[in-house]
Amino acid sequence: MESLGERLANELRRRIIVGDLPAGTRLVEEDLAESFRVSRGPVRDAVKILRAEGLVTGAGRNVVTRSLSEADIDELMALRESFELLAVERAIATSRDDLVRELKAALVDMDAAAADRDSTAFTTADIRFHSAFFQAAGLTRLSVLWNQFRPTIEGLLHASGKRMDDLAPSAREHHDLAELIAASKVAEVKVELHRHLQTTCSRLQAAVPPSPPPRK
Repeated sequence: MESLGERLANELRRRIIVGDLPAGTRLVEEDLAESFRVSRGPVRDAVKILRAEGLVTGAGRNVVTRSLSEADIDELMALRESFELLAVERAIATSRDDLVRELKAALVDMDAAAADRDSTAFTTADIRFHSAFFQAAGLTRLSVLWNQFRPTIEGLLHASGKRMDDLAPSAREHHDLAELIAASKVAEVKVELHRHLQTTCSRLQAAVPPSPPPRK
C-alpha cells in the first residue's frame, strides 16, 4: 500500500511531467501541506522521492522543479533498456513459462484498452508487461533499480499516451515481443526490444513540454 508521501509524489510527478509545474517552480513545504491538506511530513517524503528521481533540486525553502529534457529521457531510456535486456534474458532462461503467462494477461488488458482508446489503462498494462521481465528474472537488485525508475517512466508514458490516436500499433509490438519470448528466441527478443524502446524513447521526447523562456 502506498504511503501518503508516495501518493503526493505521484501527483506532483504527474504535474511536473505534463508541464503543469514548469521548471523552476518553487515547492514550498507549508504551501503544499495546506494545498493537499496533509502535514509537512508527507510533503518532505514526496520531495525526497522526487529529488531521487531528478525532478526537483535544492533543499529547504529553495526546492524547485526540474523538467526532463530530451537528453534526460534518452539517458533514462538507455538505462531502462540495459535493465530490461538483462532481465528478459534471465527470465527466459529460468522462468519462461511464468513470464509468458504474465505477458499474456497483460496483453489481454492492453488489447481491451486499445479497443476502448483508453490510454490510461493501456499504459498501466504496458508497465505490467515490462515489469513482468523483472518479476520473472528474480534478481532482487535489478528489481530495485527498475522500481526506482518506473514511476518516472510510467508518468512519461501516461503523458505521451494521451497524444496517441491509435494504440493498436504499440499493442502489436508487445504481441511480437511476447511471441519471440515464448519461442525462447533470445537474440531476436533483444533486437525487437531495442527497436521497441527506441520508438518509445522518440515518442516520449516528442511529448516533452517546451521549456519556459528564460526570465529577464
